[in-house]
Amino acid sequence: MMSKPILVIAETDHGELSQATLECVEEARDLIGEDDGYVHVILPGFRLRALATELAAHGADRVTIVEHRALAQFSADGWLAALEPVLRAANPKLIIAPDTGYARAWLPRLSLRWRMPLATNCSRARLIEDGYPEAYRFVHNGRMHERLIWPRGTLVAFMLTPGVRGVSPPRKREPATLDTVRPTLDPATFRDRTLRTLPPDPRTVDLTDAVRIVSGGLGVGGPEAMAQLQQLAEALGATLGGTRVAADRGWLPADRFIGSTGKVVAPKLYLAFGVSGAGQHVAGIVGSEVIVAVNIDRTSPLLKLADLGVVGDLHEIVPILLSKLKELAANRRPAGPAPSEPARLARVSGA
Repeated sequence: MMSKPILVIAETDHGELSQATLECVEEARDLIGEDDGYVHVILPGFRLRALATELAAHGADRVTIVEHRALAQFSADGWLAALEPVLRAANPKLIIAPDTGYARAWLPRLSLRWRMPLATNCSRARLIEDGYPEAYRFVHNGRMHERLIWPRGTLVAFMLTPGVRGVSPPRKREPATLDTVRPTLDPATFRDRTLRTLPPDPRTVDLTDAVRIVSGGLGVGGPEAMAQLQQLAEALGATLGGTRVAADRGWLPADRFIGSTGKVVAPKLYLAFGVSGAGQHVAGIVGSEVIVAVNIDRTSPLLKLADLGVVGDLHEIVPILLSKLKELAANRRPAGPAPSEPARLARVSGA
């Protein structure tokens, strides 16, 4: 591994690798192609060695864990102090990071220090004609694409838009070369610190960040059934989405439709009800880990694509699912005396 690597800055979400990170690793793997380079992932945090195997399965050749207790929670000052010397020593040909709040807090400062071009909101990163960095990115609120090219050999930092390419299933690959760097850090000098990280509200989270999605199509039949899907989504801790046809009819907000012309998603679970599987919609869900489709039409294209296909009437199936989920939730409650009315109201208001 004497040649220059393509370097990926990894991020974690509640102790797990973020989907956006795995997208960046796979983007870097695609960039290597037949080149003599390799994919080098930098993973800041604390006690994260177990994640190296997952990074390797998605394309990492080398993983450097930058470990310090102060990095267990994000700090822009902490990441900049810990990562700058590691990145300089790695001598990368390109840097790829997820376009998230974390990267936007510290990476522009590194870009300024190094006088390094920084391309945000990227949909694709490339190396063309023997080393010219090229980026495609969304502009004008996503209505247009912009193409950027830099001189050959320029070190550029690309920030990849989460959900834009999806994540492929992990593959069997050789274990990544693993090393650990333990920087000397003084948290008292950090001007910012994260007290705690709250999980997103599934009702308002952007579809591109959702871990579970319940989706409705034209087969839902109307706003009443879509409201029932919202109940199912809430019971599953999922986010509600749908097809463009459903959004055009006003059954769900315009920013909640999924497809190549809407949101491109990559959840761990995608539950589709009454979705036929039009090409532009399928293009927006190919990154999903598990797809479950429910449709009364057994010839529906999505049933063939799904990991689990159910031929049946969603208007009968959804109420059964809601009833079963309610029953499971009741069984998980601790045994004890029934709460008084004030206590019951307090618990509901705090939910």
